[in-house]
Amino acid sequence: MSEEITTDVTPLIIDTEVPECGLYIILPDTHDHDKQCFKLGQALHAANRFSNYALNRHIVEFRPHPENAVPDRVVKTYQETSYKNGFIFLVMDDTRLAREVDADGVVCSSIQKATEARKILSEESIIGLRCCTKSAAKSALDHSLDFITIYSDKNGDSLLDILNWWTTATDNPIAVEGSFNQENCQSFIKADATFIDSSHHIWTHPSGNVMQGVVNMMDAFERYRSNRKSLN
Repeated sequence: MSEEITTDVTPLIIDTEVPECGLYIILPDTHDHDKQCFKLGQALHAANRFSNYALNRHIVEFRPHPENAVPDRVVKTYQETSYKNGFIFLVMDDTRLAREVDADGVVCSSIQKATEARKILSEESIIGLRCCTKSAAKSALDHSLDFITIYSDKNGDSLLDILNWWTTATDNPIAVEGSFNQENCQSFIKADATFIDSSHHIWTHPSGNVMQGVVNMMDAFERYRSNRKSLN
């Protein structure tokens, strides 16, 4: 790669544990999938290269857009890029697509879709629910779903309220969505989020370098991480 990145994150000592907080990368809508897949590969490479951990835990999510249909073969290239770098690859809502491209699972917008996904996908598949209220998060637990992502909505609950409730109720993973950078993610990391949506900072980094965006976020995860408990 021709671009160099400047960072203070140097993996001198390999930690055998899993990091307490990982990247959650949502793929933006685009018409240039070749370019985006290349950048994704750069981002995932940076996540592994600059990690102090022998085993990392990060997620890539493909979110279909109704007005811009993407062929299965294109989504498969994203899945393969994620798989080669050791990332979990999830599809939003489209269970057929998830099965076709051999995704690790789905994140669903409703309990009904999550229940249907559980019937269609293999027992090993990850099934999650996208929530904006504590009520929805409780439904995810009641239906034995594997994880949730939470997002802000004008009719929803506070993200920190949902996060604090979830981490008290269960050790299952939780991802927090939002336009985060290396500074405004602090309160969510300290509240024990398992994943932080790093999409905005990575894809729109001022330098144009997705690798630098990844390193910024991972540095923040280490600086702000809580020592209260382990989520291994």
